[in-house]
Amino acid sequence: MHLIRARAGRPSAQRTDTFTGTVWGDPVSAAGDDPVANTVVFAPGARTYWHRHEGGQLILATAGTGFVVREDGHGGALHSGQSVWTPGGEVHWHGAGQDSLLTHTAFSFGPTEWLHEVSDEDYERGVRESSW
Repeated sequence: MHLIRARAGRPSAQRTDTFTGTVWGDPVSAAGDDPVANTVVFAPGARTYWHRHEGGQLILATAGTGFVVREDGHGGALHSGQSVWTPGGEVHWHGAGQDSLLTHTAFSFGPTEWLHEVSDEDYERGVRESSW
């Protein structure tokens, strides 16, 4: 057994460089671990940039409502208690709904490649065309 003190008393960090809107993140795993695990809180409308994970990503929603959307527009709503697996290399974004916070814990396998910002139009289309 190994007790991980990833946050170790440090305050939650506001994430700005690869997110749009107000987002806070707390590491769950220790630096350098694989998978990398973070608990992330998104304010309404906040979201990640487009990105992909070499080995995939597992997201566990723990509070609120949000969305996970692939580059081709396929995706859907994510509610508290639900999870989603994104295969390695699949370009996607995730974030909160327009009227809800979203808290999730994300397990990212391998390196993450951050791409460009999700435009308001892409966000609105993803919310509108959700198919799950």
